[in-house]
Amino acid sequence: MAGNEPIVPKPDPIPPPSAAAQAQPPAVLPSPIPPTPIIIPPTGNFIRNLLAKASAKIQSKKKAKLEKIMAALNTKNKITNNEVEKLLHVSDATAERYLSTLVKEGKIIQVGKQGKGVLYIKTP
Repeated sequence: MAGNEPIVPKPDPIPPPSAAAQAQPPAVLPSPIPPTPIIIPPTGNFIRNLLAKASAKIQSKKKAKLEKIMAALNTKNKITNNEVEKLLHVSDATAERYLSTLVKEGKIIQVGKQGKGVLYIKTP
């Protein structure tokens, strides 16, 4: 044998199957699950309708929150941005947006320019 030739291992002999293994039928594999068809909805009107429903839902929630601010103003006669934040559980910017919407609609008046001195009262 030459010094650089690799040594090839001899394969192990495979024993003949036992009588018990021959008596059992082969295992049955479960059949594969058929693929479910992908249903692609029609575009155009379907998407427009879906967006219209979502927009209507958002607008109804916003309207409910604006009514909640007006109800608080009916009981207190004045409200601040911080009170709206706590009442509606919203951020400072969102409370300011709601209040400015009511000002633009003419339902409330802003008293003060900026800062802690700003109050909102109902229009007479």
